[in-house]
Amino acid sequence: MKKFPLIILIALIALLIRLQNAQFVFGYMLPYEYDPFYHLRLAEVIVYSGYRPDFDYYLNYPYGLRIDWLPLFDYLIAFPGILLGYKAMLAFSFILPVILGVISTVLIYYIARKFAGNEAALLSALIFAVCPIVVNYSVVGFADHHAWNLFLFILSILLILTKPILASIPLLLLSLSWVGAPIYAAVLAIASLFHFRRDEIPKIAIAFAVPAAVIPLYPYIGISFLAISAFLALGYFAKNEKAKVLYIALCLVAVLIIYLLPFQQLWFFKSGIDYIFSRNVYLPTIAEARSFEIIEILFDVGFFAFILAIISTLASNRFLQVLFLSAFALSLMQIRFAELLSIPVAVMAGRTYQMVMNPAKSEKENKSRIKRREDKKKNKVKSNEKRRLRDRLAIAAFAAFIVSPSLAVSIYSYTLSEDWFNALNWLREETPQTSHYFSPQIKPEYSVLSWWDYGNWIVFVSKRPVVTNNFQAGADDAAKFFVASDEEAAFEIAKKRGVRYIITDEIMGLKQNEGAISGKFPAIMSIAGYKINNIRMGDLFDVYNKSIYYRLHVENASNLTHFKLLKDFGSVKIFQVTN
Repeated sequence: MKKFPLIILIALIALLIRLQNAQFVFGYMLPYEYDPFYHLRLAEVIVYSGYRPDFDYYLNYPYGLRIDWLPLFDYLIAFPGILLGYKAMLAFSFILPVILGVISTVLIYYIARKFAGNEAALLSALIFAVCPIVVNYSVVGFADHHAWNLFLFILSILLILTKPILASIPLLLLSLSWVGAPIYAAVLAIASLFHFRRDEIPKIAIAFAVPAAVIPLYPYIGISFLAISAFLALGYFAKNEKAKVLYIALCLVAVLIIYLLPFQQLWFFKSGIDYIFSRNVYLPTIAEARSFEIIEILFDVGFFAFILAIISTLASNRFLQVLFLSAFALSLMQIRFAELLSIPVAVMAGRTYQMVMNPAKSEKENKSRIKRREDKKKNKVKSNEKRRLRDRLAIAAFAAFIVSPSLAVSIYSYTLSEDWFNALNWLREETPQTSHYFSPQIKPEYSVLSWWDYGNWIVFVSKRPVVTNNFQAGADDAAKFFVASDEEAAFEIAKKRGVRYIITDEIMGLKQNEGAISGKFPAIMSIAGYKINNIRMGDLFDVYNKSIYYRLHVENASNLTHFKLLKDFGSVKIFQVTN
């Protein structure tokens, strides 16, 4: 009876912290952040048109954009809408990440139990429950695939450690949900190679081979899982840890050689490597794709939790060590992979607690001690009761100290401001409606130009096509438009892109405060072709003050011929392109 309520209490904490901003999500009936808006756009098409589109003219107008997202997650959030209608889809998509976050917290508890005692496992679950990056990806309204993917990966870990063949099920679902699934699968495979005995490796390899069943649908993902399975199968011949390390090194050399081969057929493999290392002009401008942000990584996974995890690194199980090192390396390449790092950090922090508080006690010894105390409960004196209460208070204080920074960092503001909400709804109601919203393979009449951050908002809320969105297609033309100093050059871009309306907000600008600059304009300049690191502050502001963005948003298009201010919502403004 002692353990059950505690994990329930931790699950309740995980639930409550993920319900932040629920009043905005259910008040506006709109999701949180940016990418979820496009997932809901796809789910909306599924509900009303009966299929998940693989091409969308509402993006990258007038050329359209192929949708390479795998469809399983979109069908998952659309399913209640198919049965019960559009509002049911919205409500389910808002609450699903919360449910997945709570379940994942409980799964972390059971994973930690494989490596430490009950108290350590409870602390691991608590650390994960309030882990900032995990909370951000599973907060109410975050209808994105992050929480789903992480849940499937955590479930895969638990099953690999308990019933390896069954791990093939969540791995298969992951292969249908995310094009980056082979990255996470490779991390789990390497950790498994060091954890299991040689005679157990073949059945582990089988678990990773099952997702290759997706080859008829997604050949490159299926082939990637086959390669991972083959990696494990060949790892069977590495008889000791030194041989395994040498084998991993040889595999990395092979990966490098394959990457350098000049064959077009290897595009999927090469694009995966480029994705990990952010070898893309757009990725460095995306917050979650930044590299070598060590301090931010520490705060994303919990500062004190990370320190505790480091302490137990040398004493940890090989599985946890490899998982930690692999996830940390990925996080250095892109901060978004800190969600993966949160798993070993939580488990290893719990192990450190056990090393400090119960250095010589195994889980079996802990159970025996608890049983003896329960048997003698009636005979205990008050001094023992006081000591036990003191110990529990000390444990609670220790846990509060560890997780309090994470709790503070895990509170996020709702991304869609009131100005943006009003502007998007005004655009939908007061401008000519475009056609084929539920038939996105057919080109509509015109587009709206804003910065790519806001593209998904415009598509889903205003039901209007955009030049660029969060997939960055069209971002180069958008950047050149806003940075242009010549109105005619900007007008030519607008004509080429079929732009009728332009939306700006103050965050797209440039401000200087005590020597530090803020705003999106440097990132816009970078995509437009400027070498930001080589530009002096004075020259930076010179470009800004002459830009079309400045002349639109700051000067309200007062001196422009082809553009006029249509509506001012405070921090957000809508302009019309005129002839």
